[in-house]
Amino acid sequence: MKSRIAALVFFWFCAWTPAGVAAQEGSQTATKIAFVNTSEVLQGTGEGRRELTSLEEFINERQRSLETERVELEELRRQFDSQVRMLNPDTASEMRRTITEKERRVQRSQEDTELDINRRRNELLARMSEKIQTVIAEYAQQNGFGAVFMETPALPYYSPTLDITGDIIRVYDQKHPVPGAPQAPTPQPSPGAAPMP
Repeated sequence: MKSRIAALVFFWFCAWTPAGVAAQEGSQTATKIAFVNTSEVLQGTGEGRRELTSLEEFINERQRSLETERVELEELRRQFDSQVRMLNPDTASEMRRTITEKERRVQRSQEDTELDINRRRNELLARMSEKIQTVIAEYAQQNGFGAVFMETPALPYYSPTLDITGDIIRVYDQKHPVPGAPQAPTPQPSPGAAPMP
């Protein structure tokens, strides 16, 4: 019984000492939260714009090459269709074989292009994502945020005052400057994120 009373007195004493009061007040302090649109960060940073432009140029170049191959294939088919009645069986057979080989090459080129584009896109996203996450974590720690959430389409609503995307773009560009990168409009600093009870 005495040990219970002593424990209660000790608990009461600890709760009302300055350290205990500070701990209680600290536990009732609101946690600052914020949201970031990582797609906007990727598209808004100098490095992101440069990398996305480079990827787009690669995609366009490969699509032009594929289109040239498709046009050549269509031309072979047109020639065959227009001449098939006049061709001897050996020549017709040779043209069919040429068309079949060209179809395989076009199909293979298309598959290789898709794989290469996906590989490059995934490498870009992985490389940039790691840097973006580091900038977000450092920014959150330096500015006292308890949590930073990624904006997703599933998120029904959050106040625009909680959005720190512009700040993350600005900090990212300061940490990872890209000489000669196309300049985006300077994002306005966010007014700060609201505390979460």
